[in-house]
Amino acid sequence: MIGKFVDSSKGFGFVEIETPGADDLFIPPHFVCGALHGDSVEVKTETDPHPRWETDDGKTRQIGRIIRIIKRGTYVGTYYTEGAQGYVRPMEAKIPYAFAVPPKSKGRFGLGDGHRVVFSVDKRERPENALASAFITEMLGHMNDPGVDVLTLVRQAGIPYEWPDDVADAAAGVPTEVGIDLPDSSLFTRLDLRDWRICTIDGDDTKDIDDAISLTVTDEGNFTLGVHIADVAYYVAEGSPIDREALRRGTSVYLADRVIPMLPHSLSSGICSLFPDTDRLALSCVMTVNVDGHVIEHGIYETIINSKKRWTYNEAEAFLVNIENEQKDEAFAFPDDLAPWVLMFKNLNALRDILYKKRRARGALDFDLPEAKIRVDENGLPVSIEPYVHNRATGIIEECMILCNETVAAHCLKGKVPFIFRTHEPPNAIKMTQLSRVAQNYGVKIPATAAKPKALQKVLSAIADSPAAYAVSGAILRALPQAHYTPDNPSHYGLASEAYCHFTSPIRRYADLQAHRIIKNFLNTPPTLSASYFKQRLPAVCAQASHTEREAEALERDVTQLKKVQFMQGYEGETFTGIVSGITAWGVYVMLPSTVEGMIPAESLKKSGLRYDKDRKCYVSNRNRTAFAPGTKVTVRLISTDVEERKITFKMIG
Repeated sequence: MIGKFVDSSKGFGFVEIETPGADDLFIPPHFVCGALHGDSVEVKTETDPHPRWETDDGKTRQIGRIIRIIKRGTYVGTYYTEGAQGYVRPMEAKIPYAFAVPPKSKGRFGLGDGHRVVFSVDKRERPENALASAFITEMLGHMNDPGVDVLTLVRQAGIPYEWPDDVADAAAGVPTEVGIDLPDSSLFTRLDLRDWRICTIDGDDTKDIDDAISLTVTDEGNFTLGVHIADVAYYVAEGSPIDREALRRGTSVYLADRVIPMLPHSLSSGICSLFPDTDRLALSCVMTVNVDGHVIEHGIYETIINSKKRWTYNEAEAFLVNIENEQKDEAFAFPDDLAPWVLMFKNLNALRDILYKKRRARGALDFDLPEAKIRVDENGLPVSIEPYVHNRATGIIEECMILCNETVAAHCLKGKVPFIFRTHEPPNAIKMTQLSRVAQNYGVKIPATAAKPKALQKVLSAIADSPAAYAVSGAILRALPQAHYTPDNPSHYGLASEAYCHFTSPIRRYADLQAHRIIKNFLNTPPTLSASYFKQRLPAVCAQASHTEREAEALERDVTQLKKVQFMQGYEGETFTGIVSGITAWGVYVMLPSTVEGMIPAESLKKSGLRYDKDRKCYVSNRNRTAFAPGTKVTVRLISTDVEERKITFKMIG
């Protein structure tokens, strides 16, 4: 079988088999055969009497032997010298070898100690037996140069960030403005909504604005909600250089100091972005929503819109506060440019409340876990880290987009259109058993089965204000499988939705762009492409979109942690108050109010009179037997920061 080798950094590893549904193979140290983390390998199973490998979730994996290295990965490392010889040490901790750099490479790239390089290794080399050679292919810069820290992680993750020549050439030919006088019949058949009161609400630094909203109330008291999404598919033809690159990237990646967009800037922050007072092409879902939050009528249209105002979340929240003040103070008056928006925002806030309560009532899971907002200076160094604030303005956009995604998914499901759904399966029995054990430590009872999410939502609601909230909600989150894209299963467990899709962000997600293409195709009579065409294409698109999403999320986590460690470098020796956020046999994780998280090593805890109780999965005081568990408030001193390893080490005080 063919697969990717995943090293454990402990000698053994696993091979993730390419065949869908196939289990990973466990590779003992004597069967690794020189493979490095990330290599594409050929592997065969070893039959009995070889034992199977038991995993934490109770499953067993068949043992395998690597018989051929098909292709080496591309690695990133740091160059250093010892005497006259140059070496490169991989950044990936799972590759425990140093590699010799030929003198020719040193001269070609002008290498000096501390340079970050991209390199490859001949697949015939066996680095565990002798020093192998590194073939340098790219020099990223010195490790202390601005931005090289993040670029290193980007290259390690294999995320493409440079545009191929054919994509750059195609992007240069993208129009810069919408002109309805162009000889294109599709523009004349669009629903013209430019006189509608449409606006966007986004973050302060958002540059790719792909969603806008409108809202009015009918004479019957129903809401007419319009969700207007940038018509990216109009500008990105399927199979074009831009489309092929967009599928390869799968998603935009949002990092602390940069954005790696899925689409070239001429599209993502140009013609497709819904700037105010500018004509833009859109795909609009217009829904009639009753006072119970149910969509009683809807339509999906190709439109042309003109947003009347761009709001930030902070501006919109402040506006809602002022609306409340106006109601309390008769002398309060809005300036002329804001007065026309008062009624719309009153209704948006009312609709937000209705939709949120409806989702909670049906059992949608609501995790109130902290997110970080990191601000960096011109050199990419962090200057502040704060919890991301969710307010009514963010809630308005969240509820409107969820409702739109559900409506579009239900529309395509009912029409039996081959479609790309966003699915989320319920937790399996093994995960539920593990979750119940964790919850029992905090006196929380988890239902034996959770076929419906309402059972878990009741638990989350019951513990919302208790010390167990962080630990149990985190355990529930870990018990859930990852959401992914599929053409087969429309349901979404976490949202308690019978049909769900991603429709509202085609600038930054390929899945949404694919959804737009399908909808636009079947809006035509007759459709341009057949259902069988999409049935054949969708499995590969779903797999790629799911894969690139996971890669992007992993890189975003790594960069966020890097910036947190860099931020804390200036605070070594200082004390902080936080809460225990995680318990392991090797130490306790503590999260500060800023969302910065570090670890108190187990050895340090032993010196403080605490020992690990593996049955209760917590630390217990030797003196009074009290438990030290997630949610416990603690005071810690920052002992050290390690930027290379992205680790923060605390010591408990008191």
